[in-house]
Amino acid sequence: MTAATYQPEDGIKGQICFDQVSFAYEKDYLVLDDVSFSCEAGKVVALLGSTGSGKTSLVNLLPRFYDVTSGQILLDGVNLNEYSREFLRSQIGIVEQEPFLFSCSIQDNITYGVHREVSQEEIEEAAREAAIHEVILGFKNGYDTLVGERGVTLSGGQKQRLAIARTLLINPRILILDDSTSSVDMETEVQIRAALDSLMTNRTTFIIAHRIQSIMNADLILVFDKGKIVQTGEHEALLNQDGIYKDIYDIQARIDSALQEEIDRVDTI
Repeated sequence: MTAATYQPEDGIKGQICFDQVSFAYEKDYLVLDDVSFSCEAGKVVALLGSTGSGKTSLVNLLPRFYDVTSGQILLDGVNLNEYSREFLRSQIGIVEQEPFLFSCSIQDNITYGVHREVSQEEIEEAAREAAIHEVILGFKNGYDTLVGERGVTLSGGQKQRLAIARTLLINPRILILDDSTSSVDMETEVQIRAALDSLMTNRTTFIIAHRIQSIMNADLILVFDKGKIVQTGEHEALLNQDGIYKDIYDIQARIDSALQEEIDRVDTI
């Protein structure tokens, strides 16, 4: 088999098309079943569904961590298998809820994977956009502060914002975001969302969604169930349909309302 070598001189734009894609980790056990959709470059696609519904498997196909079992994925009109894995992964940034950090300085963690010379000004600008610059300056050694193994010296929100700063410096055309912020406080969640908004600007973005509140402005929402897309559309359109999306929205709205009532009750005591 000839190695995939296609690499456009001007880089990629980020137009994605899934054409009847199926995928199985093991024979006869489909994780994704006949998935088709497309998005223009620079748009935001949100993936919503229960654990095991196929969301993570889908985004893992984009950097070719795995290849499709059948069907095809097109990137800017070219079959994804024509691109080398190395090139694809240089064009795709991944920000996870629990990003991996190395036991080295904050500065080295921000610049890890940035295969070009960057100035201190660029590093600090990326940190500002990621809402982490002032936090770093608050440490005794600033950007030279050593991060413990896997980032144990930093909070979850701080680690995620460092990863966002790193991704800004890498400057990918496609983003994959695990947008769950359920483990952080409200103030940190607001900071992370602001940083993500900056990161997503003019980039094709895939968000693995856990809360509908975080995807209401997505250009395309895909609702998964047992490896299939069962609903697709924008937020308002999906709310007007009976189905999984509206059910999840109603459940989360009731939980949020009950929580706010409890907060208000405590505040009056």
